This record gives sequence, structure tokens and C-alpha cells, in this order.
Amino acid sequence: MKELNSQASNPQRAEWLALLARAECEYLESLWADLGKNKQPQIISGPETGLLQLTTRAGGGAVAFQFGEATCSRCVIQLGKVRGYAVQLGSNLRKAELAAYLDALFQELGDEQRHIILVPIRERLAQINVEREMLVSSTSVQFFTTKTS
Repeated sequence: MKELNSQASNPQRAEWLALLARAECEYLESLWADLGKNKQPQIISGPETGLLQLTTRAGGGAVAFQFGEATCSRCVIQLGKVRGYAVQLGSNLRKAELAAYLDALFQELGDEQRHIILVPIRERLAQINVEREMLVSSTSVQFFTTKTS
């Protein structure tokens, strides 16, 4: 149990899990094809799709309410002595499976190797954000008022 808690509080792992959840499935597929050639993972749970209950607070108030539901996919795999986990929004089961494989693999890699692998994901996500901002800014409406006497 102690090992599980230390894994859960690892900020580097939290970062790569977030990046894997947001990465494109095709990129994860190519990563696993390159890095997981001789690996024999065992699926423990999933991949499966379910719903998350979304909770929020309005106006800074203390009372929480159910905002809605979101589809999520999850998977747990065993790779040697390491377990890989993936939970992400959406219903792409293959992507959840690949993210779990890569989570297990990343736990065995060094910081430098992980950094080299994750840089293209960070760059692609930054590019997607820039494209999204450009699209949104091109459709923004500028409001102004005129003073009439």
C-alpha cells in the first residue's frame, strides 16, 4: 500500500498521465509500436467506458450541485511488476489501453527518456491550443457603445 501511495503523489507521473490522456491516439499507437515491441502486458481491468458525475459550485457558494455527466474510458494493465493506469474523457477504448501500457512503461524509464518522449506531445498540445485560440478570436464580436445626447 505504501508503494501505491508514493506512486499516487508523484507529480511527474501525474503530469505524464495528463499528457497521455490528452495526446492523440495515433501518436500513442506509434509510441507503443516503437517502445513496446518485446513487452507482454496483461490486462487487469478494461478497457471499458463509463460515466463520471460532474459536480460544481455556483457563485463561489459552499453548496455543490450535480452539473452533468461525462463519458470516460479507463484501463489497468500489468507489465512485469508494474501496473499502468489510464482514465480519460471520451469513449476511445484503444486510447485508454495504450495510455495504460505507456504509463507502466514510463514507470520503468528514466526521467531523461520520458522527457524526450513527452516533448512532442507537449508541442502538439500547444499547437492545438494556438489553433483553437485563433479560431475563437476570429469569431469574436467586439461590442461598443456610443453616447447619444
